[in-house]
Amino acid sequence: MASLASKHSISTASVHRPAPALLAPRVLPQRHCPVHARSSLADKIKHSLDFNKKGRLEVIDKLYRNPSKASLEAVLADDFKMGEEGYTKKFTKAGGCGAVLADDFKIGEEGYTKKFTKADYIGLTAGVVLPAIPDFKWGHACSGDVDDDGFCIVTVQATGHHTGAPLAMPGLEPLPPSGRHFCLAEEVQKVKVVGDKVAEIQVLPNKGAGPRALYAALGGKAPSQAAAAAAAAAPPLP
Repeated sequence: MASLASKHSISTASVHRPAPALLAPRVLPQRHCPVHARSSLADKIKHSLDFNKKGRLEVIDKLYRNPSKASLEAVLADDFKMGEEGYTKKFTKAGGCGAVLADDFKIGEEGYTKKFTKADYIGLTAGVVLPAIPDFKWGHACSGDVDDDGFCIVTVQATGHHTGAPLAMPGLEPLPPSGRHFCLAEEVQKVKVVGDKVAEIQVLPNKGAGPRALYAALGGKAPSQAAAAAAAAAPPLP
């Protein structure tokens, strides 16, 4: 009888044995992905062989650190150009595919919405900003690495005090010196360095940076539509 009971218990236990737990599918970390590994290795090799990186950083530092008419004349190429990126052509919803497009849909062709020369850049910086804001500073950060399009990515932030001359931004009422301190929002600028010169700057506009943001930070009121258009034509610098 004891033997039968034992067999019965064993049989019962085997019937009610819980099912084995299911293993979750294994997800390989990204570092094990061969494509990612090749890309990372290629980037490392590219950057390790970039013998011009130190020189580029020196040029970029000259551009932003303690700007003056003389320093800008020296660091900017004669054919220097600057632009603010945006839509050069804009199109609305009107036309085909209306059923699937939002009412405020827009599409555009990217390019420079504004273009400026070396003289424009120096004129605004040395002729307008520095006389009004003697301690004007660009905080800037850049790795020195070059993207595939030949540009370095630089994050900048403008600060200073309005203690000098009235601030006379193009198309805006002059602001008398108030002693106010300002610290504008960070802005991304793409800088192309050729040799020991800055050949081009592309500005990625940010609402809290630029001439109008500086004007507002120093107490300026919103301009009229005509004045706003004139201000918008100013180079995209504080």
